[in-house]
Parts: sequence; structure tokens; C-alpha cells
Amino acid sequence: MTITRDIFERYCPSAVMPDDVLFDRIEAYVEQGEKLVMTIMGSCYDSLVDDTPIGRLCLRVACLEAFALAIPHLDLVLTENGFGVVSNQNVAPASMDRVNRLLKQVKDDRDDAVDDLIDALRSDADWASSEALKHFSSLVWNAHRQLPLLGFMDGHRSKLNELRPKINAAEEILMQNISDSQFYALCSAIRLHNEDNMQRQAIHKALVFIGAHLAGDMRQARFHMAKLVEFLEDHLDSFESYAVSSAHQANTFTHYENKKDDPCYFFG
Repeated sequence: MTITRDIFERYCPSAVMPDDVLFDRIEAYVEQGEKLVMTIMGSCYDSLVDDTPIGRLCLRVACLEAFALAIPHLDLVLTENGFGVVSNQNVAPASMDRVNRLLKQVKDDRDDAVDDLIDALRSDADWASSEALKHFSSLVWNAHRQLPLLGFMDGHRSKLNELRPKINAAEEILMQNISDSQFYALCSAIRLHNEDNMQRQAIHKALVFIGAHLAGDMRQARFHMAKLVEFLEDHLDSFESYAVSSAHQANTFTHYENKKDDPCYFFG
């Protein structure tokens, strides 16, 4: 992966300058941007080609990561043409608020670029069968697409990471009710990008449950869990892992009802 000034400015337009001054200062962080891409791509990084849809997404992620890392260490100024770098004593630095807003925007853009890259990589069979496993142990994997469904309208990966412990707790309850095997079957369908209509409906119902659980609305959480279980029970042929699970047996277990002519009375 090769990142030149032209490529960097294509993905970070607020860093456009009439000379090489800004890029020269940011270039020291490019390697760390590439490392983020390598972490996502894993062994598939070696076969990466820049001039492909996946390659361009990787370049975008690397450039935005480098810019986000560099901003706190730059002498930024706000000019009529946007942000620049202090090059003499006659230019006043930009306010901290403006710099922080720029940094937040760049980080949000980077987070969304990571989401887009992981989403696109699902179509790569090699990546989906190997490196993708670490990204799809949860039904909640894409921040800017899924967090609004969970009640967070302006969510990015930083917010997703913050919520991860609570999401994990909600998904533990999910697994208790629909079985570990069915939960991971849904995760696998997402990872391999081959969800069928029934699976998509089940995933949506699960996400609505997670959203209610995150909001602390246990009444709604119980309601949506019941609707999910009811959906699986009505379509057992489509959810084989659930159909053979102890969770299904527990959800359909009925206590013995005593009859008037029974010689013994059963309690419980």
C-alpha cells in the first residue's frame, strides 16, 4: 500500500495545502495508519491491491488514521481556505474548540471507513473464512449502520466500543434463550454475507431486544425476547441449531397438569 501526498489529500480534504509542509509532518504517522489496516486485513494484507474497491477503502482508513494521530501534534491554524500549519510567527493558532471539532470529525470519518472496509471484506471468501472471525462474534458489528437501531442516532465505532460490555451482557441473555449455537449461526451468516430472509428477521428482532436492554427498559426487553423466541418457534425448519437445542426444549416445556382421577398429585 503506497500513500502519497495526492492520495492523502484525496481522503483528507481538510489537509489540502499549497505545499508539502503539512504532509511532511503527517507522513511520520502513515505507518501507524497502515498498521490499523494490517490489523483488520491480517494475512490477506499481503495480496492487497491499491487500485481496487477494497484497496481504496484501505487507503482511506490508513490516511484518516494517520491524520487523526497527527492532529494533536500539529501547529494548526484556521485560514480562509481551511486548516493549515503555523509556518511563521505572524499567524494565530486556531482555537482549541475548532481543533477538537476537526479531530472528532476525522476520527468519526475513520471509524465509518473501518465499518465500510469490514463490510466490504465480507465478500472476500479468504478473509471471511479466516481473519473475519474476530470481528463477528457479536450481532452488533457495524456502528454507523446498527447503533441507530439501538437508540444511538450519531454513533460511531468509538461509541460501539464504549457500549461493548453492555452489548455482551445482553447477548449472553440472548444465548440463554436461543442457544449459543443458534446465536453463532446468525453471527456466521453475517460474516459470510449470506443471511437469508428468515435470518435477517431474527437478527433484527435480536437487535431490537439489545436496544431495549441497553436502554434499561426490561419490560420492553422481555417483550422483544418473547417475540424473537416466538418467531424461531414458528420457523423451526429455518433455525435448525435452535430446533435441536436445550433452549428450545426449555422454551416449550409444559408442566404436567393434574387430573381429577390421578392417583397421585404432582407439584411443580
